[in-house]
Amino acid sequence: MNLGSTAVSLGGITLGTIIVVLVGVRWYKKGGGGKGEDGGGRDWKQLLPFTIALAFGILAVLAAGPASALGLITRLGLWGGDSIGTLYLVYGVGGTSPDVTRAAPVILTPGGNGIFAIWVAVMIALFIWSKKLPRLQTLLGILAGVLLGLSQGIAGMAAVPLASAVNAAGGWYAGVVQ
Repeated sequence: MNLGSTAVSLGGITLGTIIVVLVGVRWYKKGGGGKGEDGGGRDWKQLLPFTIALAFGILAVLAAGPASALGLITRLGLWGGDSIGTLYLVYGVGGTSPDVTRAAPVILTPGGNGIFAIWVAVMIALFIWSKKLPRLQTLLGILAGVLLGLSQGIAGMAAVPLASAVNAAGGWYAGVVQ
């Protein structure tokens, strides 16, 4: 894979899926394995930082322009994760890793870009200054989102509603600040 390209192989999708599964297993065994605050069921709130980071990663890989700082960071993460996933598939289990890119970039409106820029700033601030936010879980969520965001199933299921929600919030935001 070329560092500047927005393509993902089966290895990248596999690594993204492995991250999601391992975070879920860890939550079940450690964080969410006990009873919730109300005494019944698992404490699903412990997965919120990961889920928000996963959504952020999906939108980042699809919406960030290639010439932007976020676009460069996203493509670097995509390249690294895709390379590791491909090495794992090819040399770890003896399989192949064909290109499985199906998604095209998502277009955000000017207001949507404003909301996305605010979301980027909030994610950076939470990552740097939050004492309660699980940093590794958040970083893994972003990486998993970046790796899974270009597959047709994930992009169709998550990216279109995410972009639509960000664009709707951006329309409201642009109307309020004008």
